[in-house]
Amino acid sequence: MNRAIATGNFDGCHLGHQKLFTFLKQKAQDAGLKPMIVSFEPHTRYLLGAPGKPPLLTTSLEKKEFIESFGLSFASIPFTHALTQKSFETFLEQNLKKAFNASLFVFGHDHKMGSKGKGDFESIVQAFPNLAVYQMQAFYHHNKLVSSSLIREELAKGHITSANSFLGRPYRLSGEVVLGKQLGRQLGFPTANLQTEAFKLIPRFGVYAGEATLQDQRRFKTVVNIGIQPSIENQTMAIEAHLLDFSEDIYHSRLHIDLHHFLRPEQKFDSLHSLVSQIQKDTHTARELLQKQKDPTP
Repeated sequence: MNRAIATGNFDGCHLGHQKLFTFLKQKAQDAGLKPMIVSFEPHTRYLLGAPGKPPLLTTSLEKKEFIESFGLSFASIPFTHALTQKSFETFLEQNLKKAFNASLFVFGHDHKMGSKGKGDFESIVQAFPNLAVYQMQAFYHHNKLVSSSLIREELAKGHITSANSFLGRPYRLSGEVVLGKQLGRQLGFPTANLQTEAFKLIPRFGVYAGEATLQDQRRFKTVVNIGIQPSIENQTMAIEAHLLDFSEDIYHSRLHIDLHHFLRPEQKFDSLHSLVSQIQKDTHTARELLQKQKDPTP
């Protein structure tokens, strides 16, 4: 079956991307085509700049999961030096039209392709006058241009509510639950130590209220500590999630953590007693905030 496709990095799958996804689905439906997102992997700036810069809002797997949940099929193109040397005409003809049976294209407002980025929307239309090609307008939310860069800035400040508003969903950390030092268990607050994939953006260190989704899709309110745990000696950066009303063994399973509220910055406590007392307060605050979010006042 022929396809309608859009290509890019799509890091974050934010509101602007979602606008494009919806438009692509509608155009595909009108034309009797199958809609598909084709993502460059790794992020193009990792090859053109340096790996890990910028950090990822969505890893490859997170991106695939979200795009497929949006009702689109997903494919990736390895982004290599050889690919950067192709003219946009050759890339579009060989790597998109032929490779994916693509007959309709949707591009973002600033999307370019091919050697030296010469394949902008106007150039593509001129080179392929008989091809169905559409370009999205820049998308604004709260009078700001929605972009992955803006969201990264908000997350670095701990402005999780603002970042989520531009994402159109909670910021997600996902990965494997690995064995930690089990201090939380000793303190009466067992935690799941989350190991994320490489280059994932870690938001401002501190304590968050969120929701965890287990591999079997069960969901639990969660208090999440992100940071170096300064009250404990010889600690490295860790993501520790205390799932409320939960006590099962989930080591080596995949876990999603969606962050909803920033509770406080990370801090050092003079004693374990003070630390436990603060964890109790954080747990109470998180439970209240998440409950209000679930059952808002009319």
